[in-house]
Amino acid sequence: MFAEKITRLLSNHRHSDNQTIPQPLTKHQIISLLVSSLSPNESQENLTDTIQNTLNELQAEGEILAGTRNHYCIAPPMVLAQNKEDLTSLLFRGDRAYLTLAHQVLESQQNPPNPLVLRPQSNQFHRIKNRLNQVGIRLLTISDSIENFPIPRKPLKSELRSTWTEDPFSIKNWQNGSYIQRYVPCNEAQKERWRNPSRESIKNEDILHLPTGEYLWFEEQNFYELEPDLAILAMFYQDKQMGCPLKIIWDEPPGKLNLQGVYLPSTYARWLWHISEPGEEYRTRNFQSKNWPLVKEAFKRLGAKLV
Repeated sequence: MFAEKITRLLSNHRHSDNQTIPQPLTKHQIISLLVSSLSPNESQENLTDTIQNTLNELQAEGEILAGTRNHYCIAPPMVLAQNKEDLTSLLFRGDRAYLTLAHQVLESQQNPPNPLVLRPQSNQFHRIKNRLNQVGIRLLTISDSIENFPIPRKPLKSELRSTWTEDPFSIKNWQNGSYIQRYVPCNEAQKERWRNPSRESIKNEDILHLPTGEYLWFEEQNFYELEPDLAILAMFYQDKQMGCPLKIIWDEPPGKLNLQGVYLPSTYARWLWHISEPGEEYRTRNFQSKNWPLVKEAFKRLGAKLV
């Protein structure tokens, strides 16, 4: 319902002095703008949860990026190919301001029912890549991209830019009666690894999740806000350090991957979304047999275990 509206909204929100630069919006701003666009007969029941779920899905698909302070921005334009030989059908992701340009430089005819699919006239990988690069669009292939995936790690000192000035435990009443959560590697599902800590139990290099959505990193008695991707990579890093790999439900004969309740770094998620089809259940993906080895390799790099 809201996916197309959100991608269009973020693609159209540009820097006032430089239209080539998209600007982020906070979750509150996105919700307010979407509410104002609803017709009187459209329901607003559970609207905040619906929009948050849509933002999560768009982030997983590589359409948007999540930043600090609950800011969201349209992702840079990118085109994905199955491999260097299969170039008949490419998939566009990210900043819609570049979509028409991508069709033009590749001499691809737009198909209104599916405008994100590009069908280039050329079948030469390097020619297609050069044409897209000239207009600021990246071209990636499925098989080559795994080598460029980030590996789990703790945040670098240079990435701890934003100090949380107020001790979050000094805030007594969070919205909806929620609590601060701390990530604790264990042999449970990912969502069960978040526990409600006391201030006294917090230790160095703990990852916290605030009821308002921000992730914090605790180091040397200071709280630092983390971008969601950095927080998720740090979670997988801690899993590896503690010998508690996250178990992902993988039904191989039909190639069905169950990602319900699982948060992945955006690079992994959008890649998995591209080489799969949606399953019958929420956040399940179906993969062709030719892509099964790639799925295994990606989760091996991430340190998760397919079961």
